[in-house]
Amino acid sequence: MNEAHALPSEHRFGVIDLHMHPTLKTFMLGKDMMARHHPPGFFFPLTMRTDLDALLAGGVKAFLSTIYIVEKDFLTDVWPLRMVRRVLPRVRHVFSGDPFERAWECLDHQDECIRQVNARRGPTLAVARSVDEMLQVIASGRIAILLSVEGAHHLSGNLEHLEKLHQRGVCHMIIPHLYPNEACWNVDAFPDDVNWLRRLGCFRQEIRMDSGLTDFGRAVVDRMFDLGMIVDVTHATPRCRQEVYERQRNHPKRRPVIFSHVGIHAMCPHPMNPTDEEIRTIADTGGVIGLIAMAYYLSRPVRKDGLNAIIESIDHMVRCGGEEVVAFGSDFDGFTGPPPDFKSPRDYAVLRDRLLKKYTERQVEKFLNGNALRVLREGWTPPVNATATASAASEQPARA
Repeated sequence: MNEAHALPSEHRFGVIDLHMHPTLKTFMLGKDMMARHHPPGFFFPLTMRTDLDALLAGGVKAFLSTIYIVEKDFLTDVWPLRMVRRVLPRVRHVFSGDPFERAWECLDHQDECIRQVNARRGPTLAVARSVDEMLQVIASGRIAILLSVEGAHHLSGNLEHLEKLHQRGVCHMIIPHLYPNEACWNVDAFPDDVNWLRRLGCFRQEIRMDSGLTDFGRAVVDRMFDLGMIVDVTHATPRCRQEVYERQRNHPKRRPVIFSHVGIHAMCPHPMNPTDEEIRTIADTGGVIGLIAMAYYLSRPVRKDGLNAIIESIDHMVRCGGEEVVAFGSDFDGFTGPPPDFKSPRDYAVLRDRLLKKYTERQVEKFLNGNALRVLREGWTPPVNATATASAASEQPARA
């Protein structure tokens, strides 16, 4: 492995997770990241999976902490949420106001959570606004948090909001999410185990699998390549994904494109999962595919042995796209249903041991962190003031 794409040697088997959602639980549900939670190996949205002890136990050295403000379409598509909104002030607040303003507020909230964790436990977490800052944070023994956004609905149709997010240090954005936004449409991401809700009249949104990027979507993708923000096609329709690949090939900067949290089509033929051809295409862009910790997307029929399904997925990805395309994006705390044997970041310790029994140490390093680090280096150009901003942010907990 190229040393430029490696973590400090003492952290060589540490994990860079491309997709976690702690702020969904802390911002929306008021969960405490410092408390030790005991999440089950199935869908249970009222627990927290990415608590601090779990991250430390699993050897997570950095993760993309993904901001997601729930689309207002939920209120018309899932009518029970209208009752929940009346009862829970936090949920009511999330659904009110402009998505960009709420996303900015959530970023502020995360900064405050980090400050509180560090005040209580000593220097443990730090936001990194460049790859070099991330490596400095990891070398100091802390966990690096990278800023990410899921869904172009957070831009509220305004390209200037993308620039503001980049200036704040956001390194990555998933263009679609669970409902159509100004940039593109989406696949149906709701699993079959919500069929009882469908029978009650929920999750009836229209799905347009033949739709691609809008004019605004094309402008967003091109501007992300220009700025140096990683473009993520998770949740996108197949046509939309093909249009992104074409724009990547024609863009002068040739940035990598990624799937941050999916399974693979060969093991689970869901339209969100990349086909063998797409695995090769992502590899050709220099990108990665982050394997999700969600049983519904890992295999059909759904299996309880999630780690076996993940390892079989890695085997297939290596055959199709080579060992440089493999990464992890667990989607922990994203209101997902993980398999029983991979239900929190703690289980990265077991996965690491399993991988080392089958693959070389060099390959396991790539899978756990090296490939993700390469994508961050090649796809992310931080704002000019990133080093000064990140240094100031990392000093705050020490003063506290």
